[in-house]
Amino acid sequence: MFENNYQEIWNKIKQFLQYDETIDPVIFNNYIKNAYISNINKNHCLIVVNSIFAKEILTKNLTNKIENILEKINKEQTKVTFLELSDIEKEKLQIKKSEKLTTNNNFLFENFVKGESNNEAFQAALAITIELGKNWNPLFIYGNSGLGKTHLLHAIENEIIKKYQNKKKILCLSSEEFGRMIPEILQQNNSNDIEKFKNSFNQYDVLLVDDIQFLANRNKTNEIFFHIFNAFVNKHKQIVITSDKNPNELYGFEERNISRFQSGLSVGIDSPDFETALTILKTKIKSLNYDPSIFTEETLHFIAHNFNNDVRQLEGALNRLIFYSILYIKPNQLITINDVMKAFKNNINITKEKLTSKKIKKVVGDYYNIPIKILISTTRVKSITTARHVAMYLIKELLNESFVNIGNEFGGKDHTTVISAFNKVKKNIEKSYDFKKIIEGLKKECMKNSN
Repeated sequence: MFENNYQEIWNKIKQFLQYDETIDPVIFNNYIKNAYISNINKNHCLIVVNSIFAKEILTKNLTNKIENILEKINKEQTKVTFLELSDIEKEKLQIKKSEKLTTNNNFLFENFVKGESNNEAFQAALAITIELGKNWNPLFIYGNSGLGKTHLLHAIENEIIKKYQNKKKILCLSSEEFGRMIPEILQQNNSNDIEKFKNSFNQYDVLLVDDIQFLANRNKTNEIFFHIFNAFVNKHKQIVITSDKNPNELYGFEERNISRFQSGLSVGIDSPDFETALTILKTKIKSLNYDPSIFTEETLHFIAHNFNNDVRQLEGALNRLIFYSILYIKPNQLITINDVMKAFKNNINITKEKLTSKKIKKVVGDYYNIPIKILISTTRVKSITTARHVAMYLIKELLNESFVNIGNEFGGKDHTTVISAFNKVKKNIEKSYDFKKIIEGLKKECMKNSN
């Protein structure tokens, strides 16, 4: 039987339905997205929808489809019944609301997938929970959407709750939520109300604010936030802020705000490197209760290389592939690279090509703005030599070519020259974080649309 985790089961069902091309997106967004499972008992699933019309539409068109998905998940036949809100007791609605309020409990340090791309942010987030407000206050975590900033923010919240046994009062909110509080107060044009609002934050020991960039160009709101922010820092109360940009690149804020954001510790999160992306995929597969062994290594490597802009993209690609497998692949049959190409043929334009030394030289040449003809020449200008060494290094790393063959690729250079170049690049990677990130970026570019 199902575990009594209806939200997780419903999320799986929605993932399958979202990628079903036979379902009108309007129906999904208006009737499926806001529905939820009220109860599963004796192989009978009750799904609550928001209107009589939704009940009629979904009963007629999706009953069999959802029953088939439930059977895939549970390996047992389960009957589905749709209920309108008025069909169930108010107590069940209240239970549902309570479940929704506790979903942040899923964001923990223990289930955050660590890698080179996010290790600094992870370590900093964990460190501040040891001595709140003492070191690195404020902590500013930045990076593009979908890389795990919100996960870390709620992991900090949950860790503080666990460590301090509710002795520390925490306020965790998005900048949009904060911004919505302000206009009503400002409309009253009463300075006492504004002061009362500012003072209402004094009861909290920790302030966690997600996506601060959405407060840009809101002068009065920023002014109020600045005073609250200052009060926390001055009283050594911990503040953590997330943003899609480094503080230096934030626009629409006064200089004093930017200066304050930079006064603690700023740490960035990058797109997942290949190894981290692979770990995220395997972790996600296990969380969905699928057997990782049904995915060939080539399949997972392809997704990790081609869908690693952010975690959401990785998860979306995996969900699409799982949906495809439910429709077209027999249970327990291997999901191969050919299945991947079929699953994504209508969604993205991916054509698989064999990775060659020629492609690697082109990628490196394009990055350093050097024609391949010059890259493989005997020219010893430092910038060209550096690019040449990088190309040699990547050919060895990505294709595992012999040093002799690599020398031949570069105008018949002796293998000892190639070995020396390889070792120089390797040493520079160990010495320079910035150079290391360049090499990782070039690797990623080389592996695009390749196998």
